[in-house]
Amino acid sequence: MSAPVPTPRLPAFTPVPETRAWIRRLRSAAGRFLTGHGLPAFLTSAVVVYEAFLLLVVFAPPGWGAWSAFAEEFKIWCFSFDPRTGGMEWMSVVIMLAEPVFIVGLLLFVWSFGRTAVDKAGCWRRHHRAVLLGLCVGLSAAGGLYAYGRPSAEAEEMLPFPGERIRTQLVPPEFSLTDHRGNPASLADLRGRVPLVTGVYAHCSTTCPTILVQVKELIDSLPPAARERFGVVAMSLNPEYDTAELMGGVAEGYGFLYPGFRYLNGEPAVMNPLLRDFQFAARRNAETGLVDHANLFILLDAEGRIAYRFNLDRRHRGWLRDAVLALTAEVSDTGAGTEVAVR
Repeated sequence: MSAPVPTPRLPAFTPVPETRAWIRRLRSAAGRFLTGHGLPAFLTSAVVVYEAFLLLVVFAPPGWGAWSAFAEEFKIWCFSFDPRTGGMEWMSVVIMLAEPVFIVGLLLFVWSFGRTAVDKAGCWRRHHRAVLLGLCVGLSAAGGLYAYGRPSAEAEEMLPFPGERIRTQLVPPEFSLTDHRGNPASLADLRGRVPLVTGVYAHCSTTCPTILVQVKELIDSLPPAARERFGVVAMSLNPEYDTAELMGGVAEGYGFLYPGFRYLNGEPAVMNPLLRDFQFAARRNAETGLVDHANLFILLDAEGRIAYRFNLDRRHRGWLRDAVLALTAEVSDTGAGTEVAVR
């Protein structure tokens, strides 16, 4: 019987001297970067690029071609920008600009303790590589965001409705208001049907007509079964001045039928907090006298939860109809409201 052949052992890996020296240099460089001037120089330069990118987005003039189109899309999504009036949520802009400055400023304040004036003065000269790295990282991030957020026109038209991937289960604020015919209206009245909540005001000459025309076209495009389970609630964005006569004139002028379309208003002390809770962000422009507001279409499901939020983006026009069809299909015949929503 032959003796077993021993399994050969592989020699333990031992880095060659050149590799060990390279690892030591890498660790030393990383330590100097994280504990010395390199990290503040890198972060500061990256923040400079970030701030410049945001400022170019916020204040981009209309004549800059693809960049202007990208900036408008960015502001609509992030700052509730209104292309017609130029209004947006400026507090969101301030927060987005100030947050990285505050964080990096706090870091530099802490880092500055224990450093002499000579050390600080020589930071940028001795760490130009960290500055260049920060600039490159910031520019790469801005370029990547631009490339990601600016699809081609063909791609925009072909994007399918995301459906359940963007559906929410948010609870809307309760309300008890009066419609343009003087009848009471509450959130409980909407349950059992699929309501669309939007915001307009009677004297608006900018985006409100576009909203109302789009809503009318949406209603007319629905099949009869979906129309019976669908309704529209328009919240007044100008509660101080929207009278029942003005609101009734708007409903009649656009050909809306009651009770499928109900224009609601209430006391300003009630309406203004309600509009904020729905995120319509309506505020009067002191220069023009117009009400700057977010252009929103908020779709509730039959159980009274906010399912989808859309705006005047051209992609959302088709998505809005698809969402209405999907939500009305969920409403059973026994669960539909007793009133005919849209005739």
